[in-house]
Amino acid sequence: MTKLLLNIEEEYDFFLIGISCHAKDYRLCWEMNRLLNIDLARTEDLDINLKTSIGKFSFYEFIDEENYSEYFLISNRSAKGFLIPEQKNTDFLFMIKGAAYDSLIEEISEKIGASEIVLTSYNIDVDSLKSKQNLLF
Repeated sequence: MTKLLLNIEEEYDFFLIGISCHAKDYRLCWEMNRLLNIDLARTEDLDINLKTSIGKFSFYEFIDEENYSEYFLISNRSAKGFLIPEQKNTDFLFMIKGAAYDSLIEEISEKIGASEIVLTSYNIDVDSLKSKQNLLF
């Protein structure tokens, strides 16, 4: 009998910026809206199945229909653990999906890093993350 193996590879077609910040999530959201001229809004928490329990991560989103882009601000920390455990120094993740932002991603990261409440911001290579499947929603 012939066996066929189905190998499904997920597509990670987004940019990811790590943000270290001691401010609360709503304060960072307000600052990001001001800096980037977007309108992030709080939605339901992101529930991710961690090794021992389910973690709840704050989740903000903005869908820019005019430019065919989506922006997400996600907390990397919950009471139960980390969304991306290999990024323990990262407090928040800023995800950009959609339109070609290859040339603007550095500028966006610099704008975020220039904020008074942000300690640092940096680009994260999604393909190098072991727990990148947690970013699919």
